Amino acid sequence: MHPEFPEIKPALAISEELAAAFIDADLFKDDENNYGETFIEVAGQNQMFSILDILTKFCGVGSIRPETWDALCACILMGDGDCPECGGELEFVETEGHELNDGDRWTPNSYIIDNYIYRCAVCGETIKSENEL
Repeated sequence: MHPEFPEIKPALAISEELAAAFIDADLFKDDENNYGETFIEVAGQNQMFSILDILTKFCGVGSIRPETWDALCACILMGDGDCPECGGELEFVETEGHELNDGDRWTPNSYIIDNYIYRCAVCGETIKSENEL
């Protein structure tokens, strides 16, 4: 590693550290009700200066460009669950499948599962998966 350049971190690590900094500053809480909402909806317009202060310190810069600020405000807060829409936890609902015509007089037909259906407990998104999650 070159001494002038800090270690390059993966995006997930950076997002977790930045989210922790905002949570520590009480700008928002790690709450299921916030999953799927934009950053500015959760933090609120009245927290702009606190957000900018944390962001500039975190990034080690003196100011934030307007495009960067707009991008941050539009970011969707996600939980760390399975739901692709909000990051909430998916709950098993049912299976979809079909019967094979392989039974006879004494043996019932076999049932093949095609999809497992899950619903997000937070946003209500329904997910079909060929595999169990």
